[in-house]
Amino acid sequence: MIPTPNVPFAQYRDDPVAFVRDVLPDAGAPYAKQRDILELLAHQRHVSVVGCYASGKDWTAARAVLWWLETRPHAKVVVTGPTQRQVEEIVWREMRIAYKAASVPLSGKMLRRRYEIDDDRFAIGFSTNRPENLQGFHSPNLMVVVTEAHAMRPDFEEALRRLNPTRVLLTGNALSSTGEFYESHRAGRGRYRRVRISAYDTPVFTGEPIDVPGLMTETDIAEREEDYGADHPLYLAGVLALFPDAQDDSLIGRQAVEDAMEESAPAGEGAPTEDEDAREPVYIGVDVARFGFDKSALVARRGQRVIASKAFTKMDTMRLAYEATEMARELNAEAVFVDETGVGGGVVDRLRELGSPVHGVQFGGKAPHRARFANLRSEIFWELRRLLNDRLIALPNDDHLAGQLLSFRYDVSSSGQVRLESKKDMRGRGLPSPDKADALAMAFMRPPSLQIWTGNEPFLRSPRLPAGVPLPPRSAPHGDHHSRVGGNPGIQDADGASPPNGAASADGAEAPHDRHSREGGNPASPSPNGASASPDAEAEAAAAAAYAEEIARNRFFVG
Repeated sequence: MIPTPNVPFAQYRDDPVAFVRDVLPDAGAPYAKQRDILELLAHQRHVSVVGCYASGKDWTAARAVLWWLETRPHAKVVVTGPTQRQVEEIVWREMRIAYKAASVPLSGKMLRRRYEIDDDRFAIGFSTNRPENLQGFHSPNLMVVVTEAHAMRPDFEEALRRLNPTRVLLTGNALSSTGEFYESHRAGRGRYRRVRISAYDTPVFTGEPIDVPGLMTETDIAEREEDYGADHPLYLAGVLALFPDAQDDSLIGRQAVEDAMEESAPAGEGAPTEDEDAREPVYIGVDVARFGFDKSALVARRGQRVIASKAFTKMDTMRLAYEATEMARELNAEAVFVDETGVGGGVVDRLRELGSPVHGVQFGGKAPHRARFANLRSEIFWELRRLLNDRLIALPNDDHLAGQLLSFRYDVSSSGQVRLESKKDMRGRGLPSPDKADALAMAFMRPPSLQIWTGNEPFLRSPRLPAGVPLPPRSAPHGDHHSRVGGNPGIQDADGASPPNGAASADGAEAPHDRHSREGGNPASPSPNGASASPDAEAEAAAAAAYAEEIARNRFFVG
């Protein structure tokens, strides 16, 4: 018979609120929503908490761990999350604070990622990318706490279920549209008892006389509304703790952006390793501010990984040209792409004078595949969307960049052309200029053809190509060696003008002298009158029509 261990706080077994109040009084008092969480844990097997940013979810989870271990025999707790930092520096830090503030000595010893009373009563915290590492933690009184549960992978969800825990506590933000955490907050999900914590549910706004440092203030909320707009997914999630439904015309979905900002990105099939990307050249995109409150932005990538980004407010074009030149010099960049529309032309000219490998880009110019895209910007972002959905890009963990990528909308014309929402229309919705997102899109171009199509699209028959949108350089005046692309008369027009060497024709085939051509390609052969002739024009037209139909049919897919 297994002896019953000494449990000095057993009287609080069914009252975690009283345990926090009586045993941990100097570690702070829980406010109403935090008390709701603790009270549910006393009797409910599955509890899921979605909260705004800085709402005290991990504060509550840490105290729940101590309550569980100190009030039960043979108790164990597994605390896990997507990153070791979240577990160790957030949850365990809160546990250490509460442990040290106890009014009477607690039963266990607090270690870096472990709280141990004895061999059969302990809490362990860790992050892992291998779900099998979650095996072996079995107990008649097992609690599992998942922090940042919105980022939990499906294979981890199944591994946690196999532990058959007595209690499950999920905490996270409303930043996912799939998975256990998202499903736990859908109507009719009876297994979970749910708690939602809006910024307006905290003592800052309810007037509850409890001092909780770090909660969102009116100023914080006003700044987020100014940055994103009150209907933006990051505002809804970060302030109101609401899972926003993906808008029908959203270009990029939340999950795709979150995946790209994970430490393990890029993780899609065929994604390059860090060593492979380290051998790739560096490309820099530059977006030039046009209005007083807009920002200029620089984004650099090596291979499929973004390695640097900067944003500047109220910076003149000469200073911006200097910053771009310095970044290009420090990173030994092969090309710098600048949106030369309007004031951007001055930056292009100055970069050329400074000897930078600059390419001017006209975002509003003609798309290489103009039957399918309304302009160059629409085509570039459509391919950026594909790269994100396929998890082939690694992005920095940047809330502003994420917000901008999630802001884009698009429509499809009756002829099948994809058109990205203009910056003017975005300003009309109260959104800031997507400076970093535009710079990111330009960074994913590639000279000299600026190819971003992969060759796997249904209207392309050439082999797989490197990342970048196919744009030939505009014919420059004698002695002018920098490129200006977009709206290029060299791209095949409706009147049949054929593309120059290094360009991609409207059907996506490459010219023979393109540096990125591949053996086995099927470049279009120019006809005597200069038109690009296809060996199978009817099949090609049918493929193009099928793709236009596919775009229209799948326009609501957001990743």
